[in-house]
Amino acid sequence: MATQTSAPLSSVTLPRVLGPTAAYCVVVGSVIGSGIFLVPANVAREVPYIGGIILVWIVGGLFTTAGALTMAEMGAMIPRAGGPYVYLREAYGPIPAFLFGWTEFTIARAGSMATVAAAFSRYFVQIVPPPPSVNGIVWQALVAIAAIGSVATINILSTRNGGGLQVLGTALKVGGLLALVALPFASGGGDIGNLSPLWPEQLGGSIFTGCMAAIVGVLWAYDGWMNVTPLAEEIRDPERNIPRAMIFGMSTLIAIYLATTLAYHYVLPIPEVAAANESSGGIEKAVAAVYCRNLVGHYGVVAISILVMCSTFITLNGNALAGPRAYFAMARDGMLPKWFCRVHPSRQTPASAVLAQAVWSIGLTILGATLILVPPPGPEAGIPAFMASAWAAAHKTPLYDILFTYVIFGATVFYLLTVSSVFVLRAKLPDMPRPYRTWGYPFTPLLFVVASLLLLGDMLRNEQSRMQALAGVGLILLGLPAYYLFRGRKAPDAPVS
Repeated sequence: MATQTSAPLSSVTLPRVLGPTAAYCVVVGSVIGSGIFLVPANVAREVPYIGGIILVWIVGGLFTTAGALTMAEMGAMIPRAGGPYVYLREAYGPIPAFLFGWTEFTIARAGSMATVAAAFSRYFVQIVPPPPSVNGIVWQALVAIAAIGSVATINILSTRNGGGLQVLGTALKVGGLLALVALPFASGGGDIGNLSPLWPEQLGGSIFTGCMAAIVGVLWAYDGWMNVTPLAEEIRDPERNIPRAMIFGMSTLIAIYLATTLAYHYVLPIPEVAAANESSGGIEKAVAAVYCRNLVGHYGVVAISILVMCSTFITLNGNALAGPRAYFAMARDGMLPKWFCRVHPSRQTPASAVLAQAVWSIGLTILGATLILVPPPGPEAGIPAFMASAWAAAHKTPLYDILFTYVIFGATVFYLLTVSSVFVLRAKLPDMPRPYRTWGYPFTPLLFVVASLLLLGDMLRNEQSRMQALAGVGLILLGLPAYYLFRGRKAPDAPVS
């Protein structure tokens, strides 16, 4: 039984109710969301040749796997709620750890939920169009809000049920993707000639630029790989089940993503895949919808809309399940108000942290929709030129895209710091038992660190993504005054084992 919050904060714990299958499904089910149905169009636009497309997906997968293999060592070594927050606290001290939790709440996790909910609503409107009296953007925002509220309610009521939903949903979405891959062979569609050109006629700097831009989208498609570590306190036998979930989960994801991407290109020529970005309507980037329509007509679009709705809903559930554990752990350490680590007296869930994350995600959804609905003010309003420019760009951008880079930049900053923690902890705690040691150490974490630095630099260099990235930086820095506001609270001891 979990200790009630009337006890000292350091003794508040969560029950171990998740088994190995749930841990594996948290990895796979959290990652497979909207990305594989939308991102391949972006990749084809930036890298218009099959060899480069395959390379981008493999590199993105290997990059993510390097992070997962490293994170698995720390998750098995310190199986406590909070995941990266705990590792950063032990490696670098309270300020970086607090900034991670702050960024997780304000940017990475809540922003990810808002982004995935926006993708859910984009497909929902294909099945249930807005009523005549309701604006389409408002309708999509309302649907996204309802989806966030639903998964929050499920996870407030029961962690075990949240894990069970993750298992069921992962089975459905993996089965759906395998059906997509098999569809051209079952229907007789597709042409091997579409898998060309293999490489560009000439290599140049523009190829590297295109690959880096494409990698941002691919990493979004792989995002969620670290969701199992915040749940370590609630996973049975975490020393074995966390590394296994990471390794088998990433292997599954790379194989499925490569197969699905090649299936798209087997059916559609590269220019047609890239042009899916420019189609209008609620499935604006839905290369998967174009693919299914090409093979089985209108019913294929309906089917893919249902599949993506189910997929994104399960990804939302994974975020609602994993994300609040960081805020729970911070409050247990005295770095947030104790309200955040309240355990529901009968449900034994971190209900307050789940609720807080859902409310902020809904706030981001409302803000994004407002930027689209409200035209930017003119020069007479007197707002700074860069803000007016950003508002004007957002006004023309789908809700999904507004939140997209905002999430990736902030998440990558702290994924980089968390993975690099393995070097510090090996030096700082050399004698601490490590049931699993990172395969390929030190080269595996170094690969992740170097690739993260390249990615962050490219996002800052790229004018299109710079404003969202800088907004993310601003929110991270706002965490500093928040830290000093809360640091006067007496933090209880936080053992690492």
